[in-house]
Amino acid sequence: MPPSGPKWLHEIKYDGYRAITSVAGETVVIRTRNKVDWTDKFSSLTHSLSRLPCASALLDGEITVSDSQGHSDFGALQDAISEGSDGFGYYIFDLLHLDGKDLRSLPLIERKEKLKKLLAKSPRKGPLFFSDHLEGDGKAVFSNACELKLEGIISKRVTDRYHSGRAKSWLKIKCGMEQEFVIIGWRPSNKAGRPFSSLLLALRENGELRYAGRVGTGYSEEGLERLSALFKKYARKTAPVKNVPNAIVRHACFLDPVLVAEIEFRGWTRDGLVRQGSFKGLRADKPAREIAREKPMSKAKITKAQETGQDEIEGVRITHPDRVLFPEQDVTKRKLIEYYLKVADLMLPHIVGRPLSLVRCPRGSGKDCFFQKHASPGWPDIFRKIRIREKSGSDEYIYIEDIAGVVAAVQMGALELHIWGSHQDQVEKPDRMVFDLDPDEGLSFGKVRQGAQELRERLDQLGLESFAMATGGKGIHVVVPLARKHSWDQHRTFAEALARLMADDSPERYVATMSKAKRSGKIFVDYLRNQRGSTAIAPYSTRASKGAYVAVPISWQTVAKLKDAHPIRVENADKLMRGADPWNGYAKLKQTLPLSSKPK
Repeated sequence: MPPSGPKWLHEIKYDGYRAITSVAGETVVIRTRNKVDWTDKFSSLTHSLSRLPCASALLDGEITVSDSQGHSDFGALQDAISEGSDGFGYYIFDLLHLDGKDLRSLPLIERKEKLKKLLAKSPRKGPLFFSDHLEGDGKAVFSNACELKLEGIISKRVTDRYHSGRAKSWLKIKCGMEQEFVIIGWRPSNKAGRPFSSLLLALRENGELRYAGRVGTGYSEEGLERLSALFKKYARKTAPVKNVPNAIVRHACFLDPVLVAEIEFRGWTRDGLVRQGSFKGLRADKPAREIAREKPMSKAKITKAQETGQDEIEGVRITHPDRVLFPEQDVTKRKLIEYYLKVADLMLPHIVGRPLSLVRCPRGSGKDCFFQKHASPGWPDIFRKIRIREKSGSDEYIYIEDIAGVVAAVQMGALELHIWGSHQDQVEKPDRMVFDLDPDEGLSFGKVRQGAQELRERLDQLGLESFAMATGGKGIHVVVPLARKHSWDQHRTFAEALARLMADDSPERYVATMSKAKRSGKIFVDYLRNQRGSTAIAPYSTRASKGAYVAVPISWQTVAKLKDAHPIRVENADKLMRGADPWNGYAKLKQTLPLSSKPK
């Protein structure tokens, strides 16, 4: 049930797309929670946003379309986006920055007061609305919301600072049951003009993608056509999960597990299948790998920190929060966690669901650090575990599902997070190729920049778009996002061929071997991170060495101006929140290795 008391406020839950909007004069940028630029989709809102009485602002809210009763309607929102129409309403519930001032450390109630003043002159008819709230009796607020046929309420602690990721201080209480599912297939229809009779659903539970039932209602004619067109794009011959009943398999067509649907339903069967489900729409703002069965949050866990007086962040108990991890910069465990909370929306899409290895330094930077790739007995359940085959037998590895996992890693002394090139649901299918341009000591960084640009050009000639990352150490990573359509052997072979070709063409500049004797005055084009079981530093992870530097994605325009491989420290991480996404388009790319072409 919803919490009550003076420490909580309660807002209406809207059924739309979460949107973070930056306003700077006439310039307005609207992004999803995963930093995808959707300004063009919601261009009808930009005029009103640019007329706000401020020089600049960063807003958090929900974009919706309302039905005839004034209720937010996700299906109508999808239709409006597809048709290119307007009619969007932006219900704004938080203010993160105002006129150059960062407000995220202020209590929620103070941020909302400032937001209300900012929106005071907005027309009542919209399209900008202040998402008001009620304080006190959450049970009564929730009951009234359900009587009015609303989606539900969001309960928030009034004193909390802003959290960019999931926060235990935000409670989502729904009037009905609904959540996101991954679409894994469809059943043909025998009715004329209807391309399918039902969708086959799946979700992750205990780290595994499993079959979760069918849904055959809730589709508009336009929705049927849009889905049918997508089926052709993602068609596959076999089921992407193992537990689909044979009776379903015989009459089903299957899809790659990439599409996400929002489903309203009455409950779960004993077998864990959806009961009486209805399709509400596709969720283009959420990646399929993040979709897991939602579990109700325990109020006791949320209030534990207040009751015991101990630090608890994202549900993780933090011991020794003032322990200094980077002495030169006075970065404590608490400050490091605050950094990760800031960059959570940027970082999580790159690490969620990937097997992880950790560089743990329990006493801080440079003190008795060690590399850990296997799960240890007794690790908290917040670290999801997956058993992976090795050369001899198998062992348990870890992966995380949300920002709480990163917080838990810091609590355990992790100063670096390293990721596999594949996700835990398809460990044998790599989807990320990385080349590490590692210069010899004393080599000018300009040579590294040139090497990264040359590698980019070679990849471009092969039809592969690539992205650059300053590693926080000495070199640059060149990263290639890929579709999960090839093996680890093919992955490594391609990367090695390209690295050796660079070394053969310019032996005075590059080397493709780890031998230090042969690396003098050269750049090691490290392709070895592309073999099964190898890892690379995660985007936005800190480095364990002195300086509290961060591995940071950068644009190719920035590469040309880069002075070294560590432009960002933990203490100046606010720079990461400014400007356009340097890896814009990365998440959408599903490139295929040109295995029939020889790198050149």
